[in-house]
Amino acid sequence: MKNNLFIEIGISVLLVILIGILTYAHNTWMPNMATMVTLTLTVVAFGVFSIFIWREKDGDEREQLIRFIAARSAFLATGSILLIGIVVETFIQGAPNPWLSLALIVMVGAKIIGHAYGRNKY
Repeated sequence: MKNNLFIEIGISVLLVILIGILTYAHNTWMPNMATMVTLTLTVVAFGVFSIFIWREKDGDEREQLIRFIAARSAFLATGSILLIGIVVETFIQGAPNPWLSLALIVMVGAKIIGHAYGRNKY
């Protein structure tokens, strides 16, 4: 468990760095080839991180509680950021970016579907 935690943190930090480079350095100094390499590395890093999340095994009640708290915190933080993005885009451009709205809808829909699946399965 502890070894996986360090690996997950390392992959998460790598993912944040790659997304930061892709987001902020694109127009200033990155040529198109470097952009594509960074984008590819970002997708690979997220895929590896997703594998670790998907392979988590149920442990005792304490581990389940920790995972539940982490999932709830991630959901609320992501939803808040998307909602703030929608509000800011609406005030600045007069209309929100459709990708922000789609991401919020998919996130809430996945939560509802996952909750329904959990109730029927367990």
